[in-house]
Amino acid sequence: MRAVLGCLTACIAVGITHTVTPLRAFSLLLAFPTVILTAWFFGMWGGAFCAITETVLVNYFLTKSQLRFSLGNAPQAVRLGVFLLLSIMLCWIIRQSAQKRANQYIETSQRRLIIAKAERELAEARAAISEALRNNAKHLGELAAIVDSSDDVILSKDLNGTITSWNAAATRVFGYSAEEMVGTSILRIIPEHLHSDEQAIIENIRNGRRMDHFETMRLTKDGTILDVSLTISPIRDDQGKIIGASKILRDISNRKRMEQSLLQAEKIAATGRMAATIAHEINNPLEAVINLLYLLRPMITDPDGINYLSSAENELGRVSHIAKQTLGYYREHAAAVSASLAEIVSQAVTIYEPRCRAVGVEIKMSLNSTQKVVMRRGEMMQVISNLITNSIYAMPVGGVLSISVDPETSPANGVVFTIRDTGVGIGADDLPKVFDAFFTTRRSVGTGIGLYIAKQFIEGHGGQIELESNDAVDNHGTTVRVFLPITTGHQDSTTATRLF
Repeated sequence: MRAVLGCLTACIAVGITHTVTPLRAFSLLLAFPTVILTAWFFGMWGGAFCAITETVLVNYFLTKSQLRFSLGNAPQAVRLGVFLLLSIMLCWIIRQSAQKRANQYIETSQRRLIIAKAERELAEARAAISEALRNNAKHLGELAAIVDSSDDVILSKDLNGTITSWNAAATRVFGYSAEEMVGTSILRIIPEHLHSDEQAIIENIRNGRRMDHFETMRLTKDGTILDVSLTISPIRDDQGKIIGASKILRDISNRKRMEQSLLQAEKIAATGRMAATIAHEINNPLEAVINLLYLLRPMITDPDGINYLSSAENELGRVSHIAKQTLGYYREHAAAVSASLAEIVSQAVTIYEPRCRAVGVEIKMSLNSTQKVVMRRGEMMQVISNLITNSIYAMPVGGVLSISVDPETSPANGVVFTIRDTGVGIGADDLPKVFDAFFTTRRSVGTGIGLYIAKQFIEGHGGQIELESNDAVDNHGTTVRVFLPITTGHQDSTTATRLF
């Protein structure tokens, strides 16, 4: 293509020379500039073909016939040959120069591109670093805000026990400000009889061990002892070396009080049940005695006897009234409702889950039935809470607590609540007596009426409760199975309540 363009350029130059009459005397006047321009723009081969074409055209069109190439006309041939040779050399020189300039231009452009790319990458890197710094500052600000606004106490200390950070919750809980505590010893908020525990905590941190939900006590500024749950984690520097510890502390004093209140309520409920049972048993013979006195009244005519009889009737009426009051105080006045046993179980587990974690008890829950049963929620909650509490006490060093709610078709349609623990178990001699009032295997804390009341409540709903246990060394644990029919003993009262 370049050769064709060179030939075409030569034709144009020769045509101009031939057309302009004064230029005919100088046949090669436009030849060299044409070759130079052609070589510059179309390369060496374009310039070479332009020179050859001009040589041929000049020889045949612009010179006299006697000057045309012939074997006998050497000077003309030499002149045109020299022109052709010089033109080709000139094309080569121009091409080399152009190539050199092009290479220099390419190298300069490449350097500029490299510099521009480097500058762009540097600008992007700077922008990325700036963005990362802004994000880190924002992230650190968010973390600081989270730590400062947390309801849990969050603090840190070095390996010597010196406090290095203290959040707002710590000030609210302990009463010390950050200025008072940062730089002081952690022993300041630890009761004296627990100072030895701090050494064990520091040793665990030095060994890289994390401590989860460690329950202990701490001391406030005004001397109040708090029940707390601690989660302690090691702090590492950029090289991974442990340089301190972070502590997340939660005040569980209220939870402890609630647990104690729940136990107390259970004892009160059991006492009330027992009192109601006694009152019920007393009320029947009282009614009989009152009726007998009423029948005896016509037979007594002596005024003193009549007075004594009236006094006896009044006193017996007062005793009967006290018995009826006792029954009224104990009985649950809340109406029976249609409720899901699985939902009540889930609520009870939520209450006792922190306590289980604290003693190393793992809870496995399987709620496979949402069937609703007409029941008194308070009574069922008391039954479930009592069974969970018994299982926790049976596993003082931890274990597995499995809780499930499943559908049941035998002996009737209903639901079954099963609770299994891997605790110490109950001996074969004690198993027949577990549902007796005042029988307990927990000599120091047991009242012996929890399972007794649970059995009364379950049977009052038309259900059944069964207990299996084993205290063997290699196979120990207890399983309690509670069955509630779909139609319980409270079904009719609920229907009547809806009708009226």
